[in-house]
Amino acid sequence: MTKEKFYLDTFIFMDILSGEPDHTRKATKYLEKMKEGTKCIVSSVLFSELSFHIRRKRGRERVEEVLTYVSLLPNLQIVPVSPDIARLAGLIRAKYLRKIPKKLTYFDCVHIATAKKEDCTKFITGDRGFRDIKDIKMEIY
Repeated sequence: MTKEKFYLDTFIFMDILSGEPDHTRKATKYLEKMKEGTKCIVSSVLFSELSFHIRRKRGRERVEEVLTYVSLLPNLQIVPVSPDIARLAGLIRAKYLRKIPKKLTYFDCVHIATAKKEDCTKFITGDRGFRDIKDIKMEIY
C-alpha cells in the first residue's frame, strides 16, 4: 500500500489565516494529518504568495511570523522550483489554456507541477477552479 503524500496548495494556508471559522476548520484538518505523520509537500512559491497576501491584509510584522511557522511544520517538505518543474508548469498552463473555466496562473501551474514531480497522491485545495485538472488526484474541501 502506498503511503499518502499530500500537496498543500496556498489556498489551505489562506483559509487558515482567513478568520472564517468554517474555512479555518476545513483547512486545519490537513495540518492535523501532517502532525499525525502524513508527509506533505509545498512549493517554495508558497512563500511568495503568502508574503503578498499577508502583507496586504495584516502588515509586514505578521509575514515573518507566518512564514517561520510554516517552515517549521512537522512532515512538511518545501520544494524549490527546479528547471524541470518550471518546464512542466509551462506545459500544464498551455495544456489547460482556454480548455477549463479557471485561468491557471503560473503559480497554480508550479504547484501542480511540483505535486506531480514529487509523486504526491493528492493535491489538496479549497479552490474549486481546480476541479477540472486531471493531471493529479484533486481533493477539494
